[in-house]
Amino acid sequence: MISADRIIRWIAFAVSVALFLTLLPILLSYSLGYKIDYNRFKIYKTGLISLYSQPSRAVVYMNGRLLDNLTPMRIEELKPGTYSIEVRKDGYYPWRKELRVMPNMVTKAEDIVLFPLSGEITKVVNKDLSGFTVSDNNYLYCMTASGLFRANMDGTNLTRLSPYSDWPADIKSIIFSPDSNKLLYFNDRYIWVIFLRQLKADEPAKIDEVVKSDEPISHVFWYSQSNHIVFVAGKDINVVELSSQGARNTVSLYRFDTEPKNLFYDRYNDSLYFTDTGRIPGQKERRNLYKLDLRERFFDKFMQRFKKELDVRYEQR
Repeated sequence: MISADRIIRWIAFAVSVALFLTLLPILLSYSLGYKIDYNRFKIYKTGLISLYSQPSRAVVYMNGRLLDNLTPMRIEELKPGTYSIEVRKDGYYPWRKELRVMPNMVTKAEDIVLFPLSGEITKVVNKDLSGFTVSDNNYLYCMTASGLFRANMDGTNLTRLSPYSDWPADIKSIIFSPDSNKLLYFNDRYIWVIFLRQLKADEPAKIDEVVKSDEPISHVFWYSQSNHIVFVAGKDINVVELSSQGARNTVSLYRFDTEPKNLFYDRYNDSLYFTDTGRIPGQKERRNLYKLDLRERFFDKFMQRFKKELDVRYEQR
């Protein structure tokens, strides 16, 4: 006859085995990154979200619920899906984004920048400006009602380079030449060049009108040798040389079929990329990408052409 104590031990063993067999899959699932949806009786693999913010120690809301930790942080064991994440810190604008969590993957948002609510604004140059630009060697060049000035980036050491003050009110852009010795600015009809290299220490910077166009000017680029300017006026791509002697020669290089757009100048190779329509009989009009090579061999031909034109003009005299 089996004793009651032995029966109790058998029952305890059977219960232990049953619990072990029941809990083992659950423990293994959790250790392998799985979770169980008891409402639907489904097992799914989890993902996680990794958050880093600058500045750190910001609070995080997930689907409107405040989480316990501060950034940087990892939100683990998340069911696959989309989560609304909001990062907040007092004195900063909040960061908000919908993040997608995938099974067995880390969703990273590790470049969060929180910008201050009131950035510090200081007056750098206390003058009436028509325009300004910054050179590669970190100088401010300011076109003011009292002349052309150069200053350090914090506005100190303000030096007048020229008394010239007849700046147009509709300047489109201000561009330094590759050699940093010239500065061009332009509007719809004119291109001006400021020659910054002076012959004498106290000589003012020279400012010349180099292009006057009947057609609206839309794009202007420096040629790499800094002695020519490539510009688009109307539907024409033109080049003008900055000759110090006589009239400046201007040549049209290409005429667009349609309105010029999508232009890119590769200043390292002196190549101009642009799109234009190709008109092929029997085919639908389409916009193609073209490249205009302006390297030195082109300008050798350009100068030969210029010389021929001067010879013709001289003979006609």
